[in-house]
Amino acid sequence: MTGFPRSKVLSHRSVLVAIAAAALIPGRLAPGQEDEAGSGSTGYHSPFGVVAAPDGETVYATDRTAGSLAILDARDMTKRQQIALRGKPQGLALSANGQTLYVAEHGAGSVAVIDATRRKLVTRIPVGKWPTALATASKAKRLYVCNQDSHTVSVVDLARTPAKEIRRVPVVREPSCVAVAPDENRIVVSNLLAFGLGTDPTLSAEVSIINAASLETAATVKLPPGSTMVQGLCISPNGKWAYVVHGLGRFNLPITQLERGWVNTFALSVINIANGSRLATMLLDDLTQGAADPHSVVCSKDGRRLWISHAGVHEVSFIEIGLVHELLNGKVPQQLASLQDGSQANIWVQIQQDRGKIAELENDLTALYIAGAIHRARSGGTSPRGLALSPDGQKLFVANHYSGSVAVLNATTGALVNRISLGTQQAPNAVRRGEIIFHDATHAFQRWHSCASCHANEGRVDGLRWDFLGDGIGNAKDTMSLVFLHKTEPLNRRATTATARDCARAGLESTNMIVPTEMEVDDLFAYLTSLRPAPSPHLTSDGKLTEAARRGKGLFEGKASCMRCHPAPYFTDKKMHRVGVLSANEPDGRYDTPSLLEAYRTAPYLHDGRALTIKDVLTVHNKERKHGSAEKLTDKEINDLVAYVLSL
Repeated sequence: MTGFPRSKVLSHRSVLVAIAAAALIPGRLAPGQEDEAGSGSTGYHSPFGVVAAPDGETVYATDRTAGSLAILDARDMTKRQQIALRGKPQGLALSANGQTLYVAEHGAGSVAVIDATRRKLVTRIPVGKWPTALATASKAKRLYVCNQDSHTVSVVDLARTPAKEIRRVPVVREPSCVAVAPDENRIVVSNLLAFGLGTDPTLSAEVSIINAASLETAATVKLPPGSTMVQGLCISPNGKWAYVVHGLGRFNLPITQLERGWVNTFALSVINIANGSRLATMLLDDLTQGAADPHSVVCSKDGRRLWISHAGVHEVSFIEIGLVHELLNGKVPQQLASLQDGSQANIWVQIQQDRGKIAELENDLTALYIAGAIHRARSGGTSPRGLALSPDGQKLFVANHYSGSVAVLNATTGALVNRISLGTQQAPNAVRRGEIIFHDATHAFQRWHSCASCHANEGRVDGLRWDFLGDGIGNAKDTMSLVFLHKTEPLNRRATTATARDCARAGLESTNMIVPTEMEVDDLFAYLTSLRPAPSPHLTSDGKLTEAARRGKGLFEGKASCMRCHPAPYFTDKKMHRVGVLSANEPDGRYDTPSLLEAYRTAPYLHDGRALTIKDVLTVHNKERKHGSAEKLTDKEINDLVAYVLSL
């Protein structure tokens, strides 16, 4: 990798999920059906978000597969109560006085309001269809809610009776986490995925900073190129810094000769909230293994330490962020300054001498480790997601998703203190076992990635393009959704994989670089073929086509001639076609017909992501007039046709 010191270069092979080269084929659910189908059984408990009450005695955890809120006793380590909720409960937030709990009902379009004193659901607040995360502002009496479906943040006025949404603030793409600065003047939002052209070498996810007074975006902070899967953030107690955890993919590299470097890394970015700039990005991995899939981050009350959950490797990182800030400011202890990086000074000494060197931290796997600023501990279970500190800062509560329990760790040492079970777990079936494999980076060489590292939201996309080996080198392809891949065989943009089961095997053998058992292949295949699409947010509230989409449907089936290559029910003819979008290394221009189902969430488009919107596909990238008869349509008809495609 250009510019990488040899002492920091890894020796490993493919670090992406070969099943990313599988098909992008979702389908359509009945109105009101939940948005994702994985294990989906109330026989499983899967804690996701967690928060501790101010009294230190109670912990709340959302349970996605059981569709409920678990109320846990932090003294005797038992579950007190379970409150049934709608959809797949995800993020949650507690009022400052601890009396009211707000829970995002993902897929149900609402926030559940829980009276924490009476432990009772009292009302619901309508928001976007896929509320994901939320945060309260006690002085302003507001609730901020990330709407993953509409790429917005709902602003809810809690002073009203009943509480009411007063504004939706547009952000970039699929907001995943939100935090309120202590003075409540700024709201920081992480956007899960990048939104831009796949052909852009600087493509990355971004962080939105909202002005609470104007309810407008004050700044959008770009993360390093290849940043994606931006799951979590928190704000320092002084309100100056936002700490954001995310993936950092080296997507401009071909996935070959990887003994010269790595492809997937995982990072912590530090953002200056006041001026809307990124101070630094530091890698959480070490030289010999990845820190796959960071999910949540919390900060100590004194601002000196961070804790980060890593869903892919079942660990929690402890970051001495106070020390990191000192190092970034050039305060390097003599013992650290004496450590050499080969024949040159280490990165912290280089930063001391030249602050421009801070940018090199995003390529340095040893920086945090040589400084003694990071150590890892086991999470006390499998696939840790949400984190919460006890009010006294002595305990760290960890929601271990696939273990069905919340672990209690010593917040200083990382030692496991206890576990709180959310209930009896039924034995996992093949789909559940495959789901666990899909999210498990320990099923990959040196733990550099899981399947989920490139396929957000249960098998969808990461917004980037990658140069896979199956169809040669120098022809990068857009990451494709895995939903309904078994209904659209053969797979991959160049139809290089015959079946979905071949795809599952290739993901484990060729990409993850392990020798799987037949049962592991079967289980992963079972999970992949269980995935189902979500009802489009572009449908009406009762799940019907809008008026524009109805007109577009008529055009799709008639004048526009789209049905010729995109027939229902999967909206693909499963054949190769030349549609006039050529790449230098593939002069024949023939690509497998993609499904149009769930196209609303799989941008960018075409084989290499060169089209940002569906309209661009039909206009800007239709020079040879091979996208049906789109060239015969008026601009209004094009818009109607797009409305229909986005409703699928």
